[in-house]
Amino acid sequence: MDVLRKYWQDLGMVVAVMVCIYLLVRGTVIPDITVMLWLSFVAILVHQFEEYRWPGYFGGLFNAVLFKSKHPHNYPLNPHSAMIINLIIAYGFYLLPVLFPDVIWLGVAPIFMGFFQLIWHGIFANRKAGSLYNPGLFSVLVLHIPVGCWYVFHITTTGIAHTSDWIIGTVYFIAAVYVLIVKGNMWLKNPNSPYRFTANQLGPYSKQM
Repeated sequence: MDVLRKYWQDLGMVVAVMVCIYLLVRGTVIPDITVMLWLSFVAILVHQFEEYRWPGYFGGLFNAVLFKSKHPHNYPLNPHSAMIINLIIAYGFYLLPVLFPDVIWLGVAPIFMGFFQLIWHGIFANRKAGSLYNPGLFSVLVLHIPVGCWYVFHITTTGIAHTSDWIIGTVYFIAAVYVLIVKGNMWLKNPNSPYRFTANQLGPYSKQM
């Protein structure tokens, strides 16, 4: 478990590269909607790598800037809670639509989460930090938004998305954000957690320890 806790984001990048190789080899015979959902999955894996490995100081930003924590190395977010939440998001919330591409609302929800990341990273977090960039923003701009727009355009122009898909997908997205991100962080926070972010994961906020 300790190895996974330290390297889960690196494992994600290995998976992302493998998926990209698979799409390069088999992409022409895979339905377009499945390709989009695979790329959406790749987007979240790259996003998590950017947040927690390179440049990797999302943990410091989250704890020190957003929550004004006196213990940003492990509260409220810590390496263990970050691993659990992100693995569920990537290999549950984002991968499930790949397995069931014809269930449109299942794909709409993670696409909406990708769009939401632009608001969170691009506006909210940057304003709080007084910056133009924070870990996660690059992958949002380069992957989440283009892939998401492609997906929305595809399901709209082909007519495969029905009103119920948009409604259920929106409700599912909101529920996932609330349960996995909002409540997940609250349930897993522990001021006495033995798991600490490294100096690199705290980034410029390490001096606040």
